[in-house]
Amino acid sequence: MSRFRVSCLGLLLVSAPALFGWGREGHRLIAEIASRQLNAKARAEVQKLLDGQSLESIASWADEVRPQRRETSTWHFIDLPLDIPRGDWKKFCPQTGCVVGQIPEMESRLRNKNLAQRDRAEALKFLVHLVSDMHQPLHVGEKHDRGGNDVKVLYFGKPSNLHSTWDSSILEMAEQKDANLKAALGRKPGFFERRRLAKGSLVDWAWQSRDVSRDVVYANLPEARPAPLGDEYFNKALPPTELQLRRAGVRLARILNEALGQ
Repeated sequence: MSRFRVSCLGLLLVSAPALFGWGREGHRLIAEIASRQLNAKARAEVQKLLDGQSLESIASWADEVRPQRRETSTWHFIDLPLDIPRGDWKKFCPQTGCVVGQIPEMESRLRNKNLAQRDRAEALKFLVHLVSDMHQPLHVGEKHDRGGNDVKVLYFGKPSNLHSTWDSSILEMAEQKDANLKAALGRKPGFFERRRLAKGSLVDWAWQSRDVSRDVVYANLPEARPAPLGDEYFNKALPPTELQLRRAGVRLARILNEALGQ
């Protein structure tokens, strides 16, 4: 997805190359995982709010409306430095909003039955997307390179950048290598997996995503530029990628069941 930076003084938006967090396939998979865990009441509410559309079908909506909704640009990420201990995230959230601040805002709107159905449906669409975005490590971990957009790479010989590689390329190659991977990732998690992955707070999840950026995305990155990324990097990146997708789906289901299913 496009990433924007906001200066503290001027709050001036600076555009970056158009990229989509996790890519459409990643967002769809996360929504599929979540939809399979909705309780009956939450499922009925989702169907009502979306007028019969599935969570999967609207998972990338928030990216699609960004050209018309420029005020939402900073909602998709937060820049948490890699070299600081976990702590207060708010000082890293611009006045225009960030992913950690907007998720509870959208959940609050979704819960508010005094709002028009159209407004609650929009909140649901943003919520589905932003929870996914927060689990893409480069939407959270910051190394002064615009979420990896400025890091040129050669991904199996093809020119790209680090952000795009994590958005789509790793998952796309994994699905090409394993025809059963999509079904395996999209399956409904068992009880113990749900309990393990769903625990923690929203802030815990953000810092956890930052840690994946630090410990996997950058720790395994070759120093050369463009960075040559091949089998070694792919094999180290794939398990955390799969885990982040599963985490996002389980946690999105938790949020929706709490907001709509009680």
